[in-house]
Amino acid sequence: MNKHTVIVIVASIAIAGSIVFSSWNIFSADQIQFKAVKQNFSYFELLNNGKISICNPLPFYADFDTVKIFMIYEGRNIGVLGLSGVFLEPNSEIEIQGKFTSDSFKEIQYLSLHFDAMYNDVIPTRIDQEKMNIVTEIQTKIIGFIPYSISNQYPSFEFWKMMEDNNKEYSC
Repeated sequence: MNKHTVIVIVASIAIAGSIVFSSWNIFSADQIQFKAVKQNFSYFELLNNGKISICNPLPFYADFDTVKIFMIYEGRNIGVLGLSGVFLEPNSEIEIQGKFTSDSFKEIQYLSLHFDAMYNDVIPTRIDQEKMNIVTEIQTKIIGFIPYSISNQYPSFEFWKMMEDNNKEYSC
């Protein structure tokens, strides 16, 4: 076999492997699960501590550039928890520390305390729950250089229940 044929075969295998791994990352980004590290989830704890558990229920590795959790209130971004360099082993979970940033930290603190108390039935509902949404955005690269992101939007109470694992859907 001449050396050009070998080079073409090796290059083809490398390209095919990159495409398969990239496709798997895109698929797994939609399958990963989030949960609070502590038993009782708190928005206030999330923005001050920035720690969450991430589960990869699939039998293959998953690698993401960044995972961001945006807090959207009345249609505007009031804060984001950023996690970078997330690498998940098959059928495993990790606890990861992120950094929370906000332009209006006092506002997000007030809202997080209010929603935590409201969802724990400590105070009556005073703020419309429909005004706050949580958006998760997972960014990865296709073939190592083409950026791709997957976003999911949750109403604040649905996200709170997911982090509490009330539905027992967390697989790890």
